[in-house]
Amino acid sequence: MKNTKRFINYLFNFAVRGIFIGLMISIFCSYASHSSVYVPSSPSFTTKFSDLLNAFSASIILWAVTGVFFGFGSFIFTINQWSLLKKTVINFFTYYFGFVFLALLAGWVSLNLVNFTKFTVIFVIIYLICWYYNYHKIAKEIASINHKIKTK
Repeated sequence: MKNTKRFINYLFNFAVRGIFIGLMISIFCSYASHSSVYVPSSPSFTTKFSDLLNAFSASIILWAVTGVFFGFGSFIFTINQWSLLKKTVINFFTYYFGFVFLALLAGWVSLNLVNFTKFTVIFVIIYLICWYYNYHKIAKEIASINHKIKTK
């Protein structure tokens, strides 16, 4: 029961984070395109729906699924038997292929070579920035713990 409750809590928290990030990105993109109307996703996605409310609802579901996917994907780094390199490679490809699927489904990227290449480059850059930030954050925490141990 305790594990089920924890799983549901993770599921809910990851979904909420995904929705929040998706909403912030969509608002930013709406402003950046100088639109006077909020658009929850790309035109190729929103035109699949009869109205913007349905497109927005579908976007919320996609953002939640994306949040859950990335949230649970982070648990790869909790596998203690694996090296950091193995965790990183598996995490990268899990995120990349999963996000490619979601991005194609949402119409955020099309299957033409130029757009797909741009998507991949942007994904790699964002992944590297996040990985670098987290690596150094954890290294500082470890150094702090080691310092506390040495001073005792």
